[in-house]
Amino acid sequence: MAHLLPPDRNGSLAELFDTATMPPDDRLRRLQDAMGRAAVPIEIQHHVGPDEVSVQGSGGRLGRLSILSLTTTPMSVRRTVRLARADPEPSIVVELQLAGSRSVAQYNRRTVLSPGDLVLLDARRPYLTTSPRGSRQHAVRVPRADLALTDHALARVAGLRLGPRNPVANLAAAYLARLVGDDRLAAEADLDVFEAPTIELIRAVVATQLGAGVLAQEPLENTLALRIMEFTRQHLTDPDLSAAKIAAAQNISVRHLYTTLSRSGVVLGEWIRVRRLEGCRRELARSAVSGRTISAIAHAWGFGDATHFSRTFREAFGISPREWRALHQNKHALTRSSIDGAVAGVAS
Repeated sequence: MAHLLPPDRNGSLAELFDTATMPPDDRLRRLQDAMGRAAVPIEIQHHVGPDEVSVQGSGGRLGRLSILSLTTTPMSVRRTVRLARADPEPSIVVELQLAGSRSVAQYNRRTVLSPGDLVLLDARRPYLTTSPRGSRQHAVRVPRADLALTDHALARVAGLRLGPRNPVANLAAAYLARLVGDDRLAAEADLDVFEAPTIELIRAVVATQLGAGVLAQEPLENTLALRIMEFTRQHLTDPDLSAAKIAAAQNISVRHLYTTLSRSGVVLGEWIRVRRLEGCRRELARSAVSGRTISAIAHAWGFGDATHFSRTFREAFGISPREWRALHQNKHALTRSSIDGAVAGVAS
């Protein structure tokens, strides 16, 4: 008999896949493909018969971050060396165990997760997770360059159980559970605004797990990519931001800058362009309330030409800046109307 946990209420996520809707003769292959598209490519071994396999997955986006929430029957998930090497964008996966238990193995260490525990997995390296009685968990995939942690730091924390002894991990667990499970967030907020605080909270979990000052004690060359990305992130709104300016701030040559970033899979110009566009998208959603003009927002994020910005925005998101803002004006109007209606109902 399959050990199936009750489905989670994933308020802010959209359903991505459900084995109940898949043809029985092709269910296992389709499930593996669907899970790979939603998170990272993996191999699955089920510990129940084909007719007992039951998996539901919901997902969403926080800017460049992706979220997957899973409810599964007993199974093992393996990230092989081949799959890890073939991934075009290096990433980190942070998983929150919600129900059931799972064993996790990476970097020659093995741990067992209980509800409320976090684990950080380096998707560039092989790993294995096993849930003997079924499991429910949230997973957040973060581009490795955005997290800006050194290889040494990641190797020390990946695969560890981040649980009750780490108060920041407890905070992060509660945050992720609320972020995914509260449907009011999807109705009343642009979820992209949670991208930056989510990244910073994950970095804080790593820092506290390693101990105060450990990251600062890394050799300077080991932390160069981290320092480059931090400087660049802090100066995204500088219209004069360039490779030369970033290199000068780190006292290195432009060539050394590009060589360092290439090791982390970062293409500097593209990285800056994408994050500036995402910053504009967040500001445009807020401008539905604040009243800031589109050109003012574009200029504040380093886009000097309004026509070029509009064309680039449409190419990136499939919608014009004006149309994007109008969508959020309607959303805020509906939310305000709902609130006013509720208040009126209480008053009467």
